[in-house]
Amino acid sequence: MSLLNEGGSQPVEMKTEGRPLKIVMVDSHASVHRGGAVQCASLAHALARRGHRVTCIFDGPAHRPLVGAWFENLQNVGVQVLRLGLKNPAGMVRLRRFLSEDPPDILHTHKNRALFFAYFATLGMRRPAWAANRGTVYPLSRNRLAHFIHRRHVQRICAVSHAVRDALLADGIMGEKVDVVYGSFDPDRFHPGISGDAVRRAWQMPSQTTLVGLIGSLSTPKKGHPILIQAAAHLRERRPDVHFMLIGEGDPGPLQSTASSLGVADRVIFTGFIEDIPSALAALDIVVCASLRGEGLTGALREALAMARPVISSDVAGNRELVIDQRTGLLVPPGDAAALAQAIDRMLQDGELARGCAARGRARVLDLCTDARRADHVEKIYHELLSGPSGG
Repeated sequence: MSLLNEGGSQPVEMKTEGRPLKIVMVDSHASVHRGGAVQCASLAHALARRGHRVTCIFDGPAHRPLVGAWFENLQNVGVQVLRLGLKNPAGMVRLRRFLSEDPPDILHTHKNRALFFAYFATLGMRRPAWAANRGTVYPLSRNRLAHFIHRRHVQRICAVSHAVRDALLADGIMGEKVDVVYGSFDPDRFHPGISGDAVRRAWQMPSQTTLVGLIGSLSTPKKGHPILIQAAAHLRERRPDVHFMLIGEGDPGPLQSTASSLGVADRVIFTGFIEDIPSALAALDIVVCASLRGEGLTGALREALAMARPVISSDVAGNRELVIDQRTGLLVPPGDAAALAQAIDRMLQDGELARGCAARGRARVLDLCTDARRADHVEKIYHELLSGPSGG
């Protein structure tokens, strides 16, 4: 995977509004595999390519190697990548020293662990302008400290959907602090021209076999994997040709037991973690989100739409902002396996609906969710922060 300009490792020069900025991002993850970490890394990458000086701080001991394609790509476009233990007082001391010795214009935290780390590390010192990402509709007030920091110290909040923004406002956060900034994708990585043949060969699925898939960690119950397995059981007789792929890390044992008890063990494939998500999506005829709760906006839907795959989603949180029922996909009630099965059957039966939703869905995310679009929006927020009364 290459995110660089062809033939070199230099950042691509892109027009930036105002002066280049020094930006420190703190992410709650130790690796860049899952949605939140990928979104932090892709934003840092896009901003660095626009000429900004970006540092990304990830969790973990400082001596742990930075191994992985995303770390390499960040460093290749000039992003400084560091590890600091986010629950370690020594890590807080190191961050405090780092911010004091080379004060950035912007501090941008991603998820609560990074939020708390930055808050305690900067107690009593002059902080940079502070932006924070918010990616779920869970009430912020469930955590009193997180609510306090967002309300009193964070100056702008990037909500990943209007549903998340509405939840923040309902929790007493001032509307002028909250911007809707959709997560993003790289159109050079996610596009309809990618082949899924290698993934199908790896799992011995002929090209004529219909594949319905869900991407999400098996260790995250809210992703609703059992609902898709139950839907597979509903379709067992009507759609004997359909197989179901569950793509994501985690112990498949309990879900395999569910599939066996419902008589569909031979129809359900557990792939484990797949790094090449574009190829996995390309192998699927339909992409399903069966999430039950808590989503801000499911990232796999955005990427599937970018690749012009037909999608079916549970109607939770911000998913309906991209998946417009019968226009860019189909929506079903969360937790309703029978409704999900009916939607899968309908999408398979109505090729015109599937193709139309896929085309309109791709157009929608190209308009709203590219890396360049998000970088434009976030850069504007940064400059507004710095030009305001409390700016740098």
